[in-house]
Amino acid sequence: MKTKTTLTAAVLTALWISGCSGGKEQKKGPDTLAVNVFNLGSTSISAGDHTVYDGTLEADKTIDLSFQVSGIILSFPVHTGDYVKKGQLVGSVDETTYRSQYNAQLAQVKLARENYTRINEVFKKGSVAEIKMLEARSNFEQATSAARATYQNIAHTHLYAPVSGFVGEKKAEAGAVANPGQPVLQLLDTRSVKVMVAVPESEINRYKAGTQATVKIDALGDVPLKGQVAEVGVLALNGSANYNVKITLANNDMRLRPGMLCKVVFEKAASAADAAGNAKEVIVPVQAIQVDEKGNSFVYIAAADHKAARKEVTTGQLYSKGIAIRSGLTGNEQVITSGYQKLADQTPVIVNNK
Repeated sequence: MKTKTTLTAAVLTALWISGCSGGKEQKKGPDTLAVNVFNLGSTSISAGDHTVYDGTLEADKTIDLSFQVSGIILSFPVHTGDYVKKGQLVGSVDETTYRSQYNAQLAQVKLARENYTRINEVFKKGSVAEIKMLEARSNFEQATSAARATYQNIAHTHLYAPVSGFVGEKKAEAGAVANPGQPVLQLLDTRSVKVMVAVPESEINRYKAGTQATVKIDALGDVPLKGQVAEVGVLALNGSANYNVKITLANNDMRLRPGMLCKVVFEKAASAADAAGNAKEVIVPVQAIQVDEKGNSFVYIAAADHKAARKEVTTGQLYSKGIAIRSGLTGNEQVITSGYQKLADQTPVIVNNK
């Protein structure tokens, strides 16, 4: 009886061990994920691909003209939009008061000159003290200087254009009272013009003074014009994430006018890779780039063994078509662009759009 009991226990033990062993063999591996990929081999872009920006023309210089003396404006012969030449009379105020003051001071000059002449002759004969002669000469010089200063007021009753340009705005009319320093006319110097372009903060560091740009102006039939960056803004526009980039254009034929709309393409500076003959950059969609807890950028690629492989990369410039990869990829990989959130290194994958 004891032998039969021992045999039964042995059989049960063997079945238990077999069951456990069978459970291990049936354990499932990681799930295979379906993903979409981006084939780098046919999608690299050349250094000639650029972002197109909208821009607006402005005058190179905007000058506010004002009279240096007060008075009633008698003449204001220019109108908004008129082209005026350097030295052209653009306005005048009543000079009557200043002319009267000048004439009165001329009379003082005449009297002081006669007094000085008379006393100087007497002084030469030794009949008057030297101090009297010096006082008479000083009075004559002071009267002469005062008359010259008053004459400047007469000259300032006429307003002349300091440079050639277009009248942007008239801020007063004939009959109004002009005050010293109060702008009455806005003059636009358009011998050269500047293009103002708002560039996002993510792209502003691409450009610097001297960068070449191509400008196409809608009003001129998209004729390409060459210019270069004169200034790169350091303050955001009205609290936005955009910065102004100023491009200078020559305007020899005066066809360019402030307010015209245009399209701007900046030329990309040649990199070391370009100089070596590598005109292509590896560009991947922005959404494919991931960042780990240490701040390292990486992507997943679909490897030849049908598994996802993690590749650490170094990113470069941002383009409208994606972001440049400086290192980590050769340019022939298939970058996974969907389903990567569930991936880990060596996860089995099936490519949907291969």
